[in-house]
Amino acid sequence: MTSKVAGNSVPPVRALCALVDGKEMTTAHAIYQANLDAVSQAIMTGDLPLLRQHIAIPILLSGPTSEIVVSSVEELEIVVSDYREELIGKGFTAYRRTCIEAQVQPGQSDMIVGRHRTEIMAGRNHLLPPYECKLALMLIDGGWKAVWEQVECPRNEIEFLSRDISDAQKLAHAKLSLRAPGGPHTPPKEKS
Repeated sequence: MTSKVAGNSVPPVRALCALVDGKEMTTAHAIYQANLDAVSQAIMTGDLPLLRQHIAIPILLSGPTSEIVVSSVEELEIVVSDYREELIGKGFTAYRRTCIEAQVQPGQSDMIVGRHRTEIMAGRNHLLPPYECKLALMLIDGGWKAVWEQVECPRNEIEFLSRDISDAQKLAHAKLSLRAPGGPHTPPKEKS
């Protein structure tokens, strides 16, 4: 079975095994962890070209209090730079993300979904308690890229999403709100 991605035939992910940190993992788990590792390294070092290899545009990012759709490379750079600057300002020294579980999305061999734990460290101490995230990866142009991430941090101690972009998108969405049924934009009901 193969699927079509960007006009190319793509073999499905099979339940093969790989060695990750000395543990045998399914391919979905290994692919998911490899993406986490690359993105974490890019955030730690500010390597935006590396980041762009592992994150799709557009990508939906959901935080504890807001969500944004990053629809351009420039927006991605703003979001990541803002996040990284905030971490640096708080003294972070390590950014670790560890896959908890990952699987191929049933019926869609070019998508992997999973959960991971994030730890942001300042020396030996956590900057905030470890938290979980959900992530979806898609096989795009021969590489696995994140298309959606949801941060499930119960506290709002770090701004995960660029406030400027989030506020602008909230304002744009508010302008698109529809009227309640029976309001001025609802066509009248036909009489029986």
